[in-house]
Amino acid sequence: MIDRMISTEATIEKVNALEKAVNERGIYTRRPDMYPFDTVAGEIIAKAFNLTRSALLLVQSGHSDEAFGLCRSLYECAMYLRHITRDLEKRDKLSILFLEFGVKSKSFWFDLLNKNPDLSDESRIDIVRYKQEHQIPDDPKVIFQPWSGTSKLIEKISQAPHPLDPDDSSEDLRNKQRALAYTDTSCYVHCTQPGLNSYQHACREPIRTASHMPSTDTAFKSCLLIQVYLPEITNYCLYGMGLIASNQLGFDTEP
Repeated sequence: MIDRMISTEATIEKVNALEKAVNERGIYTRRPDMYPFDTVAGEIIAKAFNLTRSALLLVQSGHSDEAFGLCRSLYECAMYLRHITRDLEKRDKLSILFLEFGVKSKSFWFDLLNKNPDLSDESRIDIVRYKQEHQIPDDPKVIFQPWSGTSKLIEKISQAPHPLDPDDSSEDLRNKQRALAYTDTSCYVHCTQPGLNSYQHACREPIRTASHMPSTDTAFKSCLLIQVYLPEITNYCLYGMGLIASNQLGFDTEP
């Protein structure tokens, strides 16, 4: 029964229904200077659905290992929103930090550009002006620092409770969820050996460029993560925008 519930077809049906429900709500983002979380929510919810559609296409075309790696991004989107909305008094401050990282990260690329010996003096002046106008820091190492200012954010925020957590949620359960959605998927993102098992060749077997051991396991796990974290992302967005309360049922996160 559980296999049928988390099949590719059932997952696509749930995604279609969720997308229809979100679009029919007619949600509008408000002024970013007054409601910075609206911008974050609008970005991430659109990104999450595109990540989901991409992962499902990979599953359908027999590339479920690659889909599973993509699902880590879905989990990270959920954890960022979980962090930002966990305490609504800190929501706006954390939203601004999240948005500002997109500007701060440009310091890395401008630093590389400035090191180009062929760059004209006129171009260097333009770079300085642009950086000043957009408040881009000089330190290129800022891109290697967490946007939240918190090291090991994913681990910490996944362990901490959230107002939207169901009654049966526990730190132990959330640790197990992170083990699948983050630790396991990371092997497929970083291409460490567990993520390469489908591509192994037998002794004296010619090396082929295509996987000859497509994994049904990663197809199942990809659909499971999609069914859990796409609705969860949607709920965090609605909660952060004040469209649902902590005691209200948003979209079902149970597969």
